[in-house]
Amino acid sequence: MGKNYYFILASIITFLYWMLDSYIIASLHDSSLMDEVLLKTPHTLVFIKLLTAGLIFALTLSPLFFKQRVQKDLKTPLNEFGELQRIADVLFSSLSTKINVVKALEILEESLQLESSLLFIYNKETLTLYNENEFIKASFRSKEILPFQSNASRSAVETFAINCFLEKRLSSQESLKLEKKQIMLFSFALQEQRSATALGNLILASTHPKLIEQNKEMIERFILMLTFTLSIGAKKDLLQNLNTQYANDPIGPFDKILNIINFSRIQEHIDQEYKRHKRYHTALTLVLIDISMLKNLSKVFPADVITTLKKDFIQLVKKNTREVDIFGKWTNDQFVLLLPDVDFRAGQKVAHKLKTILEETKFARVGKLSCSYGITSISPKDTIASFKARAESALATASMKEGNAIEVKLQMTDI
Repeated sequence: MGKNYYFILASIITFLYWMLDSYIIASLHDSSLMDEVLLKTPHTLVFIKLLTAGLIFALTLSPLFFKQRVQKDLKTPLNEFGELQRIADVLFSSLSTKINVVKALEILEESLQLESSLLFIYNKETLTLYNENEFIKASFRSKEILPFQSNASRSAVETFAINCFLEKRLSSQESLKLEKKQIMLFSFALQEQRSATALGNLILASTHPKLIEQNKEMIERFILMLTFTLSIGAKKDLLQNLNTQYANDPIGPFDKILNIINFSRIQEHIDQEYKRHKRYHTALTLVLIDISMLKNLSKVFPADVITTLKKDFIQLVKKNTREVDIFGKWTNDQFVLLLPDVDFRAGQKVAHKLKTILEETKFARVGKLSCSYGITSISPKDTIASFKARAESALATASMKEGNAIEVKLQMTDI
């Protein structure tokens, strides 16, 4: 409830007291009500009545002063674990990234009593506002800010955001006076550990800077979760755009029937990850998957049944792997998983997970399936050719065994 509401309420209660008291005195002394209201009768105790009215008015306003005092003297830090749990439940829910992020920011605003939160996504020459609220509408003319263009009409908040972008600040703070209110702006860069450039920036506008300082650790953990969510969302959008691009290209490296990328596109991903490995020494694992007896099944069942089987198998694999993992066709009857930033142990875990799921899954018309898995991880001495050849060798060894065999080879050594 705002200050104006408290003053209106106090005025109404005081007025009602004045009228009721005047009515009672008029009834007792058989005098005019208006004379009692205007304090014109000799038996009216003017001082007592004015004092009582003043006390009633002041007591009605007391919750307002008490509330301000509590906010001013607030020194107890928030329940960090509880607040982060609330935020994580929203941030990592199954809704779209945009909805999750906006809702998480609203929870943060509530927890820290913020005037506003401002989330910026950085591009090469622009920064774009991700969320929207009344504070943003008052401080920015557009959601897309052009920092390299001079503009005399920029607000103080917009100038602060641009300086954070241009100077690549990891964190910053600045005190501003907006609409007769002292606002402290706290800036936090959204930057992944392995990246040299920031993904974006989060600015918190607060009239309680001590509350921000007391909960810096919670905010830093929130920044990590937010950066991870936005990064995954950006990679997911990029992959979806690529899939859409190749699906609309009749000669592109995309199987539109199975809705999956072909070997040529997989080869491009391997080339990119190989270069990244050479430069940054990142891990990379290749998992080749062969559906056992698929050729024999093709002789027994019609083509549409086999196509449906492959589609269901593809969806099963995608559902049980990471969004950053790259899944595609290796040959017409073999599939491939490219796992960035993990070693062969992660490949083994994926193979065992799929093996367990396939043992409990029945496919339409065909029933249960088994697969062979060939796994390898890249080594410093590898070429792209030796890396792929070792994975194929591992798959060939696994295929000679019974179904659901998992074979790992590292630097030409069987594991």
